[in-house]
Amino acid sequence: MRFFSSHFNGNSLTTASFLVHRSLRGRMLILCLPFLATALLAFFFFSWRVLGSVVNQAVARNAQFQSYAIGQALTQILAEMRNHLLLLASGELDQKTMARRLKYRGRFEKVRYCEVAFIGPAAENKYLFLNYGGEPVVVPPEVAVNTVNGPFHSVGANLLPGRVNVSQPVEVSYTLLPVSNSLQSVTFQVLRFSTVVHDAEGRFQGVLILSLDLSALRTALSTLSSGESDSGGNADDSPIRSLFFDKDGWMLFQSEGSVVEEQEKPLRIDTVRTGFRGDFGRPGFSQAFRPGPEYLNYWSMVLDVQNGRSGRLAMPESGALWGDGHLRLDGVSYVPVTIPAENEGGKSVIGGVAVLDANFTFSHTGAQITFIYACCFLGAMALLGGGLWWIAGVVNRQLHVLATELEQRNAREGFEPLDISPLPQELEKIRNAANMLLERLRGAIERNLFRQAQATAKSLREPADDLPDLEDVPSHGLVGNSPLMRHLQLQIRKAAPSTADVLVVGDTGTGKELVSELIHRLSPRAHGPFISINCGALDEALLMDTLFGHVKGAFTEAKATRKGAFLAADGGTLMLDEVGNAAPKVQQALLRALSTRRIRPLGADYDVPFNTRIIAATNAEIGDEAMEGRFREDLYYRLAVITIHTPPLCQRKEDIPMLLVHFLSEAVHNGGPDMPKTMPKVSRGALTKLVEYNWPGNVRELKNCVTNALTFCEGGIILAEDIRIGAEVGAPVKIPGGAHHTAMPADLFRKPASLESGAAGAKRADGSAAADVADVADVALTGGLNYRQRRVFPLIVARGGVSRHEYQALVEENISVRTALYDLQTFVERGILRKEGRGPALRYVVVQQEPEPSSRLSRSAAA
Repeated sequence: MRFFSSHFNGNSLTTASFLVHRSLRGRMLILCLPFLATALLAFFFFSWRVLGSVVNQAVARNAQFQSYAIGQALTQILAEMRNHLLLLASGELDQKTMARRLKYRGRFEKVRYCEVAFIGPAAENKYLFLNYGGEPVVVPPEVAVNTVNGPFHSVGANLLPGRVNVSQPVEVSYTLLPVSNSLQSVTFQVLRFSTVVHDAEGRFQGVLILSLDLSALRTALSTLSSGESDSGGNADDSPIRSLFFDKDGWMLFQSEGSVVEEQEKPLRIDTVRTGFRGDFGRPGFSQAFRPGPEYLNYWSMVLDVQNGRSGRLAMPESGALWGDGHLRLDGVSYVPVTIPAENEGGKSVIGGVAVLDANFTFSHTGAQITFIYACCFLGAMALLGGGLWWIAGVVNRQLHVLATELEQRNAREGFEPLDISPLPQELEKIRNAANMLLERLRGAIERNLFRQAQATAKSLREPADDLPDLEDVPSHGLVGNSPLMRHLQLQIRKAAPSTADVLVVGDTGTGKELVSELIHRLSPRAHGPFISINCGALDEALLMDTLFGHVKGAFTEAKATRKGAFLAADGGTLMLDEVGNAAPKVQQALLRALSTRRIRPLGADYDVPFNTRIIAATNAEIGDEAMEGRFREDLYYRLAVITIHTPPLCQRKEDIPMLLVHFLSEAVHNGGPDMPKTMPKVSRGALTKLVEYNWPGNVRELKNCVTNALTFCEGGIILAEDIRIGAEVGAPVKIPGGAHHTAMPADLFRKPASLESGAAGAKRADGSAAADVADVADVALTGGLNYRQRRVFPLIVARGGVSRHEYQALVEENISVRTALYDLQTFVERGILRKEGRGPALRYVVVQQEPEPSSRLSRSAAA
């Protein structure tokens, strides 16, 4: 802004000077392009607004027409059901005649009715038919009477002659029906129509009920929503969904995909209720859903439907159109679904249909118009810009090529010389100067990266100085000083004096049994026994006997009386580990014991009181399992009087250094003869590797890892390669050689004395190469080569040599330039490879020499 203001905010002489010193292309761009662009943008803006308004109105009208069509179709189905009911009521109503009439109608009519029931004054005048596969099935009277939500229980008290009443949609299940020579259970979601029947003399004969299967309405809804009736396509990918809701605002079902496939699908509203919160499940219809009162758009739509009005919800300027906005919609059209009422011209609202349009036709059309306008705008700009570009000349294009080449090398950290020709004499000088700078920069960066790699590797192999002192680490109990552990210790101290039962919840390996023992030791029952029973390791019978015992002679092998864990732990604490895996029978017995504080041994006819505190432990959320029915809810509330959660190790990684010192000390003092006598040091790389791991096995996995590292470490320090975690556990170590017969350097498997001080830049006191601690394997086994070098070396020998780029490609681990240079320099220092060339042409060539006869490689080749 200061650049332009300094030239255009002055006098006319300054402005003219600015334009004179610009290029011809610059002056034409400054004078012409802004005016043309402004005129085109103004035209495009106003025309786009007019076209957008027209398209938006057309889209809204089309969506409203579709909702009218769907509403009329559903209204027609309901009217046909009403007429069918009146036709059936006008004929003979005895059971045999009704069965014959239903069978005839089921063959030639398309209306899907589920139930036909007649309720006469006497019990023998009641019967119920079900439409199963087009054939009427007689429902036994006892099944019809005992069925919840059955038609015999849905007759209203205010039925008037000649009037058809429509009930709320309900879900009904019939069990043990004689269908197809077998007893089956059938479930329907129905809408019932009922009317009072009188004979010719006006005497009351009974109530006739006809039920409509809601899947018939769903079929019509899906057909008209997807357009399948016209195209026969699959609507699973259709952006239009329809919803049927009753007059009280309960969502009942939505449209589905293919009409053929949907016959096997249950009614659902999963898609259309996305983003809503509210009540799920209405009495008599478990799948119904009613949004909460905070969704004003939805309830304004329901209010309009209740009053017999249709309309459309458009996208608001702020807020969400449908629910919380998770379901993106272009608009919602709705229309009431009615049946003719008894009064002249009247209609009774049954529910409503909402058509959810996610086509975003206006947005797509607007995008297309915008694209066309953009093409026109760019075309107009290109006509003028093309001429200006021609004036710029060849020099400008070649400067652009030169700048692009430099940018590409900068992006990929490449230093190869620029090879652009032909160029004018001036640009040749610029290219040569750039090549000299690239060569110097490459050398400086490689030397810097190599020194950094050596320094980092050396630092990672040095002992960590931030480990806690052994005197500050507890020798037993809970180890850790993180906020989570302090909170856990506080919970244990508070729970210990109490007499209430305790539930310990935590992942495997987090120390649930240790927490239970601490609660016992800190409690007034510390003098009593502490017994732990693993409920998941014993079958049902053995666990019952272990917990409650038995009397002599209770079963064949019962030679003596057994007290059981509850009585054996009397005066102390009984821990029930993995209580979530206990069988239902065991859960029932535990509930009774905890409720009465008395047990009954197997084979006894008396109860025995016990004075034992119960601590249950589980690695699963049995609260959720109780809600889902997989664990007794009453037993859960009995156990969870006090609940303590043991945190996983991944949430308290600040305790890993203290745990490491504790396990090292424990392994050294309690280990076998193969363990070191003094506690080794831990390198920075090893500690970093332990802290960065997520530890799915928690503290138990950490302890096993430390024991493994302590077994295989050498030199009195644990390095990163000694720590084997995750996929590294049990992975074989691949040593090159073996099947390869290419001549390799004789000192490949010998430990180097030191690094040269020139290009290497550093030495190690112990004589080993200073490498990244995470990448260096055991020198005694591999000759000081890391796993990348061991894996890639046969490929390098087969090629005869590699460049730095080729080495990175062979490793296939996306290693950095610094790591690749360090690996290759290690080969050079060991006499395995030698450098040839300079700059981008630098290659590392295999030193061809025969191995010594006494070397291990020669012995391997001879074998």
